[in-house]
Parts: sequence; structure tokens; C-alpha cells
Amino acid sequence: MHYLFVLLALGALLIVHELGHLVAARLLGVRVPRFTVGFGPPLLSFRLGGTQFVLGAVPLGASANLQGMNPHRSAEEDTSGFGTLGPLKRMAIILAGPLANYAVALGLLFALYSSGTHVVVPLTVGTVVPGSEAARAQLLPGDKLVAVGGKPLESWSDFVTRVAEGVGGPLELSVDRHGEPRTVTVRPRADERGAGRIGVSQQYVFRTHAPGEAFTQSLVHTGRVASETVSTLMALVRGPQVAGRAGPGALMRQESSDVASSTASGADALVRALVAASVALAMLTLVPVPGLDGGRVLLLAIEAVSGRRIPPRVETVAQTAGFLFLSIGIVATAGAEIVRALPSPQAPAAMPPAAATPPVEADAGTPRVVTPAPP
Repeated sequence: MHYLFVLLALGALLIVHELGHLVAARLLGVRVPRFTVGFGPPLLSFRLGGTQFVLGAVPLGASANLQGMNPHRSAEEDTSGFGTLGPLKRMAIILAGPLANYAVALGLLFALYSSGTHVVVPLTVGTVVPGSEAARAQLLPGDKLVAVGGKPLESWSDFVTRVAEGVGGPLELSVDRHGEPRTVTVRPRADERGAGRIGVSQQYVFRTHAPGEAFTQSLVHTGRVASETVSTLMALVRGPQVAGRAGPGALMRQESSDVASSTASGADALVRALVAASVALAMLTLVPVPGLDGGRVLLLAIEAVSGRRIPPRVETVAQTAGFLFLSIGIVATAGAEIVRALPSPQAPAAMPPAAATPPVEADAGTPRVVTPAPP
């Protein structure tokens, strides 16, 4: 069910992406003869504003057919084609797709923060997993984390990083409990990825924001998700094994699980999952690889700087090579996901509770309502 949600969400976001291209093209005078939603035999077709809109039998994804987009036909006599525009205007049309996804994410978050949602309490413990290292050290919900090993903390992400790197060794935590300073010592346990965990999550409170504050929070939130997406893409470059742990599948599993975290916060988590998917799609398409929007923008930037048009044959070869590169990456990532899903032949028949359910911590990225893991 979670993967079905992700599939439908990505399909809707791809439609938004292509609509961004369509709107920008029309505003700059480029004809868009056809806009297709989904694929397969057409079920519905109508004309609006000079564009033929077609709904396919499988309504997943979309494509906008811009006049003159094919570089081999750009020399045709056409006063309203994509190829007749200067590189900066063509760049604007290409960038409109990712910007549309980012704008949707901002709009969803603005509505969420304006209507009220759970927001993070900086560096404050929200839950402590029973039996975890944090519980043994007598950390309590509401404790404010001040320093680790005498070094002041700047953010929850900073705390998570230091704990992750401290596997097996003692870590001295300085906390503030209702104005009273305390010091506790913990020994982080390694999780399935080898990162240290002590069994705490970040605290959240429910708040309704004024419009100005809601917009500011939305910008901060999307910026945080974009940073996480860049980190994920960098992890993918390291290879399929890392992709299985930190690739799009891992990101979607985490975001999808939030949707079903609880009935009370289901709508909240649903919006956050859509925001994460929308920002991730925007960032992914901006990767400067031929075959993606980022690759087209790179070629147009080269054209704008050099003052010379990229030969159609060079552009076609670059786009083909980029498509092959992306195909290899998709196959490698899918393979890692399949391997991850298969049961391990060396897995023991029974595991002690502490090993079967490792302590969990709040994600250092997108704020979310956290449901504590069972002990």
C-alpha cells in the first residue's frame, strides 16, 4: 500500500512538473501541440488553448510536446518553436518544471503550517526507548541537550552525527533538565548500518503559525529536504550497496511509513511525504546529466557562454549517453532494493529483543511526528 501511494504521488508530481514546462512555454510564445497524461490507449482527449490534452489508459506520468523541441527539426521555418528562442529563454522553460515541483512543496507546507502542525523543539528529547542506552542513562523526555563530550551542540543533526560516530565508546552528554545542568554517560549501540544509536527521538509540539512565519518555516523545511536529497544522491554515486541503504527506496520507505504512523497525524504525515517527494523530484531532475533537465540547462549554459549553438548531433549523443547512465543507475538501485528485500540465509531463527528491535532516533532532516519503536 505504501508503494502504491508513492507511485500515485510521483505520477501526480510528474504531471505538475510537465505543466510547469507547458505554462512557461506558452508564456514565452512557444506552441505546445500536445500534452499527454499517462500512457497507453487514449481514454479522453480535448483541446484547450491550442493544446490537445490526452489522458492515457494508465494515468502515470506526463509529457509536454513543445514545438521545436527536437534539435533535428529546429531549423524548420517556425516562429513559435522552442528552437527559435535564445538560450536564456529556453533555460527558463526547462527550469520551470523543477520550479513547479518546488512551488507545490512550498504551497503544501504553507497550508500545513498555517492550519497547524507539529514542529520541532530544538535539541530537546521527545521519547526515550525503554531498555535503550538513553533509558539506562536516565535521560528523560524534555531534557535539553547542550553538549557532547564537552563540545556544544548546534542542532539535532549535529547530535545525531556525533552519536553515530561514537559506537562502542562512552559519550558524555551535558543536558539541561528544567534549568538544572546534568551530565550522563551513554555507550551508543551500532544499528544495521553500523551507525551509533542510543534510543531517543526529538520532541515536537503542535503549533499554528501566522502567514509570514508559515512561509519562513516552509522555506526552511524545503531547504532541509533538498539538503537530504543531495546527500542521498551523493550516496547513490558511491555504488549500489550504498544506494540500498540511502537511496530513493530508503527515502520513500521512511516517508511512506510516516503516512501510516498514526490516525491522528495521518494528514500531517501525508503532506510531509508529498513535500519530500516533490522536492526530491525537483532536485533529481536538476542533476546536470544529459537526459535530465539539469543536463539540458548545462548545454544551454555552454551555448550562452560560448555564443555558439550546440550541434544537434552532439546534443543527441549527449542525451543518449545520459539516458544510458540513468538506466544503469536505476537498474543498480532496483537491484540493491531487491537484494535488501530478500531474506538473509544466514539470519538466526530467533533474536533477543534488544537485537531484533534496535533503538531508533529521529531523522536529522525533515521534521516529522515520531512514533517510538517498541522495546
